[in-house]
Amino acid sequence: MPKVSIIIPAYNIENYITRCLNSIINQTFRDIEIIVVNDGSTDLTLKKIKEKTKEDKRIRIIDKKNEGSIEARKDGFKQALGEYILFVDGDDYLDQSTVEILYNKSKEKNYDIVCFKILIAHENGMNEKRKEKQFNMDDDYYFLKLLLTSQISPSLCNKFIKKSFVCNNNITFPKNISYAEDLAFSCSLAMHNPKVCMVDQYLYYYFSRENSITKIFSTKVLDTVKAFNFINDEMEKSNIKDKYIEEFEYLAYMHNYYYRRNYIYEFNNNLSKILYIEWRKMDIYIYTNKYYSNFVKNMTFKERLALKIFERIYILGRLYNRLKN
Repeated sequence: MPKVSIIIPAYNIENYITRCLNSIINQTFRDIEIIVVNDGSTDLTLKKIKEKTKEDKRIRIIDKKNEGSIEARKDGFKQALGEYILFVDGDDYLDQSTVEILYNKSKEKNYDIVCFKILIAHENGMNEKRKEKQFNMDDDYYFLKLLLTSQISPSLCNKFIKKSFVCNNNITFPKNISYAEDLAFSCSLAMHNPKVCMVDQYLYYYFSRENSITKIFSTKVLDTVKAFNFINDEMEKSNIKDKYIEEFEYLAYMHNYYYRRNYIYEFNNNLSKILYIEWRKMDIYIYTNKYYSNFVKNMTFKERLALKIFERIYILGRLYNRLKN
């Protein structure tokens, strides 16, 4: 059986999937299986995957109807035979030594999850280092605290995961979420207090496409609310919601309001107001939150005041952005 299963969800990425697969086929660590989940592609993605199977018998294809990335990952996980799991998006690619470094690190102290750093690869050929907090496990649930307070990336693609940790703890994938699904599942992993470390190396290339889901304003951004309902339910099931309520509310503020301000105030369509209403329905008073206070402490008084007013009064935020632009 392979030591590592690499799971690749693929949907309409005919221009990128070959590069992704080449980066995995050429890994210095050879004892891997490559599971490509074709998520109902309507272009030449599946054809190109099949062409690569002729070159490397380690590639397995799951061909399914389109249900979104999280469902594709779930289907790949179910069929994975490896001791460890690495998720790779089909338009991204790996450093040649990624799997070798992560496998060896995971074996050093029998880690459940090994995190690592991401380079953002832009279409113009430039690479940008994504900021990521270097950490050591100081206490129980420290990894969860880092995720909830947005100090480390919630991406599943920079986490090398022991499969038995997921199975033994009955950790479930979120359902019917196409936005913020990584955040939801990463938090679920963290709630079970895994043994985690961070490798201080950039091993994953995230390809920044102008037409990716994170760049397009669509109804899928409303799935952020579903993701937070999932996180909330999982925290309550784990009996840790009360202990980490301040961290949870800070995360909710950042992902449902602060990071969405451009959608809420700058786009002139019905979704803008819906996003704002969904945030307000959470009924979170963020201004006494210690993480919020630390976040805004370096802002000017004018910036802090504007942030507070616009969060409380939607029309003023829209008016301000209209005048600014």
